Amino acid sequence: MVLKVHIDTDCGVDDALALTLLARAREAVEVVSVSAVFGNTYVDQAAANARGVLRLAGCGAEVYIGAGSGLAKRRVERMRPAHGVDGLNGAGFSQRWKLPELEGGHSANFLAFAARRKISGLFLGPLTNLAKSLLEDPAAFRDWRPTIMAGAFAVEGKAAGGADFNSWSDPEALQRTLEAGVTPRLMPLDVSRLVQVTAADLSRGADCCGSPLSARLTKAAGPYIAFHKGVWGGEGCRPHDAVTAASLIAPELFTFEPARLRVAVDGVRLGRVERIDGAPNAEVCVGLDVDGVRRLIVGGLFGAKAVEAA
Repeated sequence: MVLKVHIDTDCGVDDALALTLLARAREAVEVVSVSAVFGNTYVDQAAANARGVLRLAGCGAEVYIGAGSGLAKRRVERMRPAHGVDGLNGAGFSQRWKLPELEGGHSANFLAFAARRKISGLFLGPLTNLAKSLLEDPAAFRDWRPTIMAGAFAVEGKAAGGADFNSWSDPEALQRTLEAGVTPRLMPLDVSRLVQVTAADLSRGADCCGSPLSARLTKAAGPYIAFHKGVWGGEGCRPHDAVTAASLIAPELFTFEPARLRVAVDGVRLGRVERIDGAPNAEVCVGLDVDGVRRLIVGGLFGAKAVEAA
């Protein structure tokens, strides 16, 4: 059965890889709609990037412009070192298309509508759009199990205080989600960092695939890979969001376990997610088949020949 999914994204480099992976996994996933959120770039630019990636990948899903800042209205970073001003290191897409507002005519409850229809959710940036929707229609999300990229437990995230960037950007939104009867499935940095994709993987893949989108992704990934070499070590980048997306395509490659989580919403540990005692309010990914996920990502992005070439 094909899994229907709504994606919420702050479309930077690894988001673009995740969107491409899912858009091309037509036998397993149908991308039905997308909403943009602030994070790796301005929300309008994130929406334009998401639309551009999807269209080049042959996906016609509607893209909506969501929240431009977090619930607490903290200052938003305007340039992420691994993503550049436009989110894709100079390979971002034009904003000439007027995209609909998530909180416009259909309101933020568009997400509630998706949850009621049992459409899966994938959240790759701060959870602001989801948190706002929870205020409007909390009953719609009861026992919903969206997959989210968030958390850093045994490892240090690269945001202030060691949090992962998504949780740090809007900790109140993540905490509200955990308290509202939603049961998110977290992909923490502890697990997503285990998968590496190198510049050679991307270059060979782009050559094998030969598409304009593959060439654009390879260009965007250059500074992203250089940044990751500096902060994580190794020879490649950690495509965190693509790893998270892969868990929807091949869940058998991942291991999740129930946990009760709490988020620090102030102080020097702002955005840090921690396990606490009590009834589970989430599931946390604790392991994956590293080689299997890497092959899935490279093959899903560029085709089987790219995996063989690697």
